[in-house]
Amino acid sequence: MNRGEVIALRKAFNSVKERQSSNPPANLTERKTRLKAARELCVGNGELLERAIDKLRKNGIKVHLVKEKQEAIDIILGEIGQEKLVVKSKSNVTKEIELTKALEKKGLSVVETDIGDRILQVLNAKPSHPTGPVTHLSAKDIAKGLSKHYNISIKDNPEEIVRIVREDVISSLSRAKIGITGANAITAEEGSIVLTHNEGNICEVMKKEKHIVVTSIDKIYPDIESAMNMLKILSYNATGSIIPSFVEVISGVSKTADVEKKFIKGIHNPSEVTVVLVDNRRSELAVNGFRELLYCVGCGNCLLFCPMYNTIGNEFARENYLGGRGIAYYSLYNGGKDEKLEFCLTCGKCRQNCPLELDIPAMIRKIRSRGISSEIYYFLKSHMIWVYYQALLKLKTGID
Repeated sequence: MNRGEVIALRKAFNSVKERQSSNPPANLTERKTRLKAARELCVGNGELLERAIDKLRKNGIKVHLVKEKQEAIDIILGEIGQEKLVVKSKSNVTKEIELTKALEKKGLSVVETDIGDRILQVLNAKPSHPTGPVTHLSAKDIAKGLSKHYNISIKDNPEEIVRIVREDVISSLSRAKIGITGANAITAEEGSIVLTHNEGNICEVMKKEKHIVVTSIDKIYPDIESAMNMLKILSYNATGSIIPSFVEVISGVSKTADVEKKFIKGIHNPSEVTVVLVDNRRSELAVNGFRELLYCVGCGNCLLFCPMYNTIGNEFARENYLGGRGIAYYSLYNGGKDEKLEFCLTCGKCRQNCPLELDIPAMIRKIRSRGISSEIYYFLKSHMIWVYYQALLKLKTGID
């Protein structure tokens, strides 16, 4: 446990909680109900997935439906071709398939354009929250690492840190021809790709000559209206804001019909849009009793309220799989148990604060338990771990 990281984590999480309490969106309960209905309809729905793919293709978007991680990487490498520089935005699916690492092994230069993700990339650090990846790092620690990387002296204030990283990112954006993003939703009715962000970097990444979208099959939504409803709930739970600064809806390549109403493609960038839809065992999970796990929209609100995560931070994580939900998915994905499952207190705080009320504790009990005696063992051990680290944290910092 890194006590400094845990303190920074709690401070950041508390600021989000404060914004949430002072800025609740209208009709939140009704919106959650609509979101739950959309997730129940779409996750594991092969027919709806086919409709979405068909509509995307009719809109002139190339689509690859891939089963496994390596297949996705090979297709993306093929789409990149001979280019050696790629700029990308935050994407949990690209982290899941370890895309950046795979591309760099092939000699490509990959630059994260999200400020937080670029900091993680430069410092070779792990994320602490799906929408706020560097919340566990203090400005002092970030400045120290960046100063070493850029070989300049950087003050430990957020404004200067952001300025330096932004200049680095802009330099890469100006030279790249390939942009890679994730997607928050793919809509079946319109064949649209929906992305949201606050920094404005996706606006730049998606305007490269070729835009490659890497997302997963559980991101399908019936229509734009249901996707926008999801974005409001995602934003509120992730940051305390009712809506992000930017929402991008992509329904085809750049084109014009100004002359005789005839469509001419490739007026501006992107002139080519490719979607890589990753399964990566999601179809298997959907029919093997863990379909609900795929309802998650990635807001990270569960982490804000998880007692264990707020005590040991990224110790309750595996690679990019954070907290109870992440560890559950990681364990299932790897086809076996994970010793980090023993950290879960099964207290239910995550379920209480999940906009979809996902019963992660029940899933974890199902994964790790071979009977009542086994679950009692895990219950007692997890609580002993938590009490020990809580006492240690209080002893060293005075923080409860």
